[in-house]
Amino acid sequence: MTDQVADSTVQSMIAQSLAQQLARPGETIVHRVSRSFRALQKRRREVEPLNINLAAAEHYMYARFLAGTSGDPSVKMAPTLYGLKKRVYFALGIQDRMATTQNPVLPPDSAVESWGKKGASDGLVDYTTTTGLPATNYGNAASSLVSEARRYN
Repeated sequence: MTDQVADSTVQSMIAQSLAQQLARPGETIVHRVSRSFRALQKRRREVEPLNINLAAAEHYMYARFLAGTSGDPSVKMAPTLYGLKKRVYFALGIQDRMATTQNPVLPPDSAVESWGKKGASDGLVDYTTTTGLPATNYGNAASSLVSEARRYN
C-alpha cells in the first residue's frame, strides 16, 4: 500500500490504461475512457485495493467518463463532495458503509480528489471535442451522481 499519491505514478497509470484501450471504428475518446475506467476499477477491486495511486487513477477516469458523456460542469465538484462525505463517514466511524466490495475503504485523500477534478476537466474537453458543443449541460450528470451518493446509505 502506498500512503501518499505520487502524481507521476498516477499519470503513468492513466496513460498506460488509455493506451491499452485501442480505438475501435466509430468510437470517440469517451468510449476508450469508459473502457479504461472499467479496467482500472477491476484492477483495484480484484488486485490492488489498497493502492492509493490506483485509486487516484480510477477516480480520474470515472470523472473524465462522466463529464465526457454528460457535458455537465458540475462533475468538477463531485470529487470534493465525495471527499467531504468520506470525511464525515470516517469521523463517525461508519466508513464501512461506503464499501462497494469486501475490501477496506481507503481514507479520504485530497490528492485523490484533485485527480478526480482533473478528470472532470479533461472529460469536459472530451465532450466538446466529440460533440462540437459547449460543455454547459448543468444537471445532466445529476442522476448518476445522486445514484452514486445514495448507494452507500
